[in-house]
Amino acid sequence: MRIAVNGNRRQEGHFQEIARLFTTLLSRGFDVVVAEPFLRMLTERLGDRFALGLDYLPLSQAPNADLAISIGGDGAFLKTARWVASDRTPVAGINTGHLGYLSAFTFEKPDDIYDRLLHGDFSVETRAMIHVEIHGTTTDPMLPLVALNEVAITRGDISTMVTVRTRLDSHPGLAYKGDGLIIATPTGSTAYNLSVGGPILAPTLDGWAISPIAAHSLSMRPLVVPASTRIDIDVESRGSGYRLAIDGKATTLPVAATLTLTRSPLSLRLVTTSDHCFTDTLRDKLGMGSLTL
Repeated sequence: MRIAVNGNRRQEGHFQEIARLFTTLLSRGFDVVVAEPFLRMLTERLGDRFALGLDYLPLSQAPNADLAISIGGDGAFLKTARWVASDRTPVAGINTGHLGYLSAFTFEKPDDIYDRLLHGDFSVETRAMIHVEIHGTTTDPMLPLVALNEVAITRGDISTMVTVRTRLDSHPGLAYKGDGLIIATPTGSTAYNLSVGGPILAPTLDGWAISPIAAHSLSMRPLVVPASTRIDIDVESRGSGYRLAIDGKATTLPVAATLTLTRSPLSLRLVTTSDHCFTDTLRDKLGMGSLTL
């Protein structure tokens, strides 16, 4: 069995636990490949001998693994998901970050990792993703063009409103005036979308949430549309450009640039514990509906 591992640099207090994880993987006979930047960082902290027996690959090359493990927070998880998306590899998150909303495992509960995850005692949920096409510009934005969480269109550097015009399946759509617009997947509905008052979508719901950011009119409300919907977007602004962010990675586009959003043929296969429930995550990680006695 081939396991791909990636993570971020912020691992203070977890290096010995990470070393134990790799030692266990190798001792159990797993073929282990590590994302090159992550392995380089670990070798700097744990010594050259740490890398013995480990293969490595750049994040631009799919690892062709049976299971991927992300060590870090949600940012590390998103990078890992993009790394293995073309292979439809299940991704398990070990949270060493702040919230770790997408991660089902922690080093504080090692039995879940060593007795369940590495023995295949887990469930896999399929999460939809958004494909983004950019038209009308020769600028290479160097962005991931697939979003697991959200696509956000916001005003540029000048303090003025933007008008984000949407067309749904080529039909006349809506014009959102304000600071911008978020199109979120069910997975991302509890991220940026939630912070602007957008709805929480059940993870397996086949739809997108369209939520305005600081709308100029109280009549502009969040909208849920089927994931099969083609969303065409153009932006009007007094400035020369606007900001496009895909899963938090942002660039500035000229106002002449238009966007087309469709359901990606790629999807995330998210590893969860076999007894996982969506409402458990809402309660435990977001504090939603918690009872205090």
